[in-house]
Amino acid sequence: MKKLNILLLALAAMTTFASCSDDNSDYREPRSFADQDAPQVVAVTPTDNAADIDTFANIVVTYNEPVVATPQTTIRVYTDDTTYYYIDSLVTTSGNQLTIPFHAKAGMNYKVNIMKPSVRDSSYNFASDYTFSFSTKAYNNFDPTLFNIADTPVNADATEETKKLYAYLKENFGNHVLSAAMANVNWNTQNAEALYQLTGKYPAINCFDFVHYYYSAPLNPKGWIDYTNTKPVEDWANNGGIVECMWHWNVPSSEADQTHYDSWAYNTEGFSAKNATRSSRWEHKFAMKQIDIIADYLLALQAKGIPVIWRPFHEARGNYGRYGGTGKAWFWWGNSGPVFFKKLWKMMYDEFKAKGVNNLIWVWTSEGSYTEDGKTYDDADWYPGDEYVDIIARDYYCKNLQTPYQDAHKDQFEALRQITGGKKIIALAEGDAMPSVKNMLTDGAMWSWIMPWYGQDSDGMSYINSDYNTAAFLKDLFNSKYVITRDEVSGLK
Repeated sequence: MKKLNILLLALAAMTTFASCSDDNSDYREPRSFADQDAPQVVAVTPTDNAADIDTFANIVVTYNEPVVATPQTTIRVYTDDTTYYYIDSLVTTSGNQLTIPFHAKAGMNYKVNIMKPSVRDSSYNFASDYTFSFSTKAYNNFDPTLFNIADTPVNADATEETKKLYAYLKENFGNHVLSAAMANVNWNTQNAEALYQLTGKYPAINCFDFVHYYYSAPLNPKGWIDYTNTKPVEDWANNGGIVECMWHWNVPSSEADQTHYDSWAYNTEGFSAKNATRSSRWEHKFAMKQIDIIADYLLALQAKGIPVIWRPFHEARGNYGRYGGTGKAWFWWGNSGPVFFKKLWKMMYDEFKAKGVNNLIWVWTSEGSYTEDGKTYDDADWYPGDEYVDIIARDYYCKNLQTPYQDAHKDQFEALRQITGGKKIIALAEGDAMPSVKNMLTDGAMWSWIMPWYGQDSDGMSYINSDYNTAAFLKDLFNSKYVITRDEVSGLK
């Protein structure tokens, strides 16, 4: 009986072996051990280092011989240096090609790593690791139908040069972003030069500041600076640059201190916007005299045919109303609240007009709305009005507001648009970390211009060539086809 059982088992085994040998579904193809060469990649689609390409559905890798994807397929796709995900389960092969289903997103950098032993030939020679990279273009999601911007500046008497600059800004808004630099405090182009050294290009805009006007003629003819000397600004404009000016307006804290220039400040509590707009007060007489001094500086530029992007009274609402209503505005021009701020703005506008200053494009700076202790402080309350403003802007510091660097600040862009219902050009007038082109395009937040501040933050970190704006980032920014640099400014002469 025992021998019979053994015989039956042997017959069963032979039958099983025979059935397996005759099964045409066996996945193992004939092997040729004479072939010792592993498959080599001869082409990839998209090509290695391809840039700014359209989105697509499949990656195709072509080898020099027919290939098979193994059960241990391992393919990683990196979206930065360390973050990756696997795409293994749906890969297919046909002849010499490996196809990887992959839906690329717009505005992304990708690196694909096909790891051994993902691919082999019929002789079980496994292809070595293969890595290639590419990037997709970012599509401009700016929606022009949300805007209805006037064709001319609010000043009907604007000079022809000013009208050309305004038209240029309007034409490029939504399509291109102008690069910009802030002067190192006063009447210079130091930051523009620093950006040139880092990027090989000058920014399109240089912003000058009248912050030290009380050390200049006519108030102080022997002072260390002279705003009546327009050569620094002329040189910038003659080289194709766009001129912007702002004014950190220093004032005395009391009537007795009007000639004590060293004590003047722009955050003094002794000088208010309320009194500056009242004709019976000494502050009003003082303010009008200073406005006339700045008007003369601007008229000197007008005589040279230089239009100016003019950004006065910036960040007026800064800190106002915070901390249970006891917060102090950062600058004196905001310390009396929105009503008197708007009166002050209109007072300057009207006085400049009366003096014949017609080379200005007026920029109002928002601080953004916020809610505290159940009350909402709306920045729109500080807006002087459509008839007094050409451009609305935002000063935004990512570090203070805990926003990722290179963010486009889409919410801030939209909030500004809503203040005027899309009637005005929108700019990122100053900040620490600049938005990336990809983020601005993707989010549709195409600021008219973007400008890093000068110097360092409170922790000693520079705004240029640091974590805020690395040299590599700035170089990419300035060399983007969507960013205008000084050499690309045209049609203003």
